[in-house]
Amino acid sequence: MRLCRGEHMINMLIVDDEIVMRRGLSFIPWEKAGVCLAGTASSGMEALEIIKQKDIQILFTDIQMPDINGLELIRAANLLNPSIQSVLLTGHNNFNYAKEAISFHVYDYILKPCDPNEVLEIIGKLAKKIEEETQYKQINQDTISEIQKQTLQNTLLQIYTNQNVTNHELLTLKDSDFFKSGLYLAAQGSCSAGDTGKIESFLKDQDDPCFSFIYFFPANNKFVLLIKSCRSIPDTTERVSAWLCSMQETLLQEHNCTISIGLGKETSSCQEISEAYRTAMESSDLFFSHSETTFISYDSVSGLLNQADSGPVCQKILSQLEQRNYTLIRESLAKLTELYRASWNTASKIRLTMIDLCLLASGLVAQKKNEAFSGLKAEQLLSINQADSLSALIDQTLQILTHCIDDLNGTSDTSYHHIVKDCLTYIEAHYTEDISISKAALDIHVNADYLARILKKEYGLPFSQILTNIRLEKACSLLCDMDLSISEVSCRTGFRDFRYFGQVFKTRYKMTPREYRKTVKKKNI
Repeated sequence: MRLCRGEHMINMLIVDDEIVMRRGLSFIPWEKAGVCLAGTASSGMEALEIIKQKDIQILFTDIQMPDINGLELIRAANLLNPSIQSVLLTGHNNFNYAKEAISFHVYDYILKPCDPNEVLEIIGKLAKKIEEETQYKQINQDTISEIQKQTLQNTLLQIYTNQNVTNHELLTLKDSDFFKSGLYLAAQGSCSAGDTGKIESFLKDQDDPCFSFIYFFPANNKFVLLIKSCRSIPDTTERVSAWLCSMQETLLQEHNCTISIGLGKETSSCQEISEAYRTAMESSDLFFSHSETTFISYDSVSGLLNQADSGPVCQKILSQLEQRNYTLIRESLAKLTELYRASWNTASKIRLTMIDLCLLASGLVAQKKNEAFSGLKAEQLLSINQADSLSALIDQTLQILTHCIDDLNGTSDTSYHHIVKDCLTYIEAHYTEDISISKAALDIHVNADYLARILKKEYGLPFSQILTNIRLEKACSLLCDMDLSISEVSCRTGFRDFRYFGQVFKTRYKMTPREYRKTVKKKNI
């Protein structure tokens, strides 16, 4: 018997009680027809044993045999393997045999003695037919599987985004192979722009016998995994957590891709999937105030959620607002940041707290000014809602609170002139250094935006131009000292770039520093 070669050969079994016929048929070059001779049998019973053990696709059998005849063998083989195709070999040109063979869907029957070329041609046609049917079934199955997968993903996405799901769609979900048995967990992750393709490619290559999953990317660089595990696996959540952490490590090492994952609670039916998603999103939401970590499991934090008492700090901030103390407010917001980072609070909870604080602060300002309060401005609410981290949210809150103090200062008896004076004093003391309006505002305890506005109101110039003017005035004084080089004068007045110093000096005085020095020298002669 020849050995089978090639991955796409069709397996055939020859059955005949005559040894000469079996050997003769064995020597036909079946590989030319794309057929692999998987075995031979001398009886029907022996053939059935082989069919039980091997994936036989063509049964080439004699009709007349001592134990069971070929037609009985075909009937039994069809019970074992309904897709098996049969060809009959007979020495009897009997119409009754042919008629019965048709009832068993026998592909063809060949009369003895047979021509090897004829046999090869008939078997070759059958092999080609089987190959075409197999390919068609595979394409059809792949198409059906893809449609089912897409339908399932669409339904899950609707549940994830809280859209209405019809009873028909829920039935589709329940009847899906994915939901027939097992435990389910949802995980929501976030990644950098451009990394979703790397994650999708990685997930497609995963083949873990313990888990199966469906994934999709809703929007804004977020992805969702719905994970199914076998009920027989102990400690499901712990094992899924370990698998997800391993995925994070692999993506980081092999693709330089950093992802954060929030894992939801374990559920046991498709009716609870929305709860699995909700807890996954809640876990993922905690990265807002815990950006230093990349994995959070709902089970580990569920009993600790939203327990931070921010009330006392917020009340202190309102008192500091009445005192118009920028520095103390900044310090209190820093304490609030520490409080949130030391506990587990969702982004929505923190945002609501900051909105309430800003509403109370703005209302307090309106009360002091005897004005009606209509709420926060749309852009202020938008800035709070769009903050993508705790630090960004605190910055936005600080900006709103400092504007509140600015408004109070603008309506009080205290003039802003002392703030301008303090700013000029700061510039006089630090003009040789690398300073900015932010540093000046921090030093004199005012908001940088507010300082910029009152400087513009007082002098009609921005901070940078006021600083440059003071530096140029100092440079003029130093240029009178003939022992100093032009570059030394530049450095001593805060100009680090010698060329830039020359340009701004000429723009202001219509002459270069060297020409100015010559003019001064002539006057002194």
